[in-house]
Amino acid sequence: LQCVDRAGSVRAGAPEPTGAAAAQWAAARQWPGGSVFALCAALRSRGRTLGVVTFLRGVSRTQFERGDAMYAESVAVRIAGAVDLAALGSA
Repeated sequence: LQCVDRAGSVRAGAPEPTGAAAAQWAAARQWPGGSVFALCAALRSRGRTLGVVTFLRGVSRTQFERGDAMYAESVAVRIAGAVDLAALGSA
């Protein structure tokens, strides 16, 4: 929900990359086990928020950086455009 309120994407990480705390962190968010880093970007098109796309990484990868966030935001724009166009076509 934070990325919907903000102008940009939101990065998050488990308090500890391994162990029970990481598993609980992922489970509380209904993400697959082993997810320890997340990057969420809002899907916005024509001034409307259509949803959120979430990218996840496991412990074997590094946490998301600014470059990853910029790429995720560009992907979110394309997804939002596709969802918006699909909704127009079905109306």
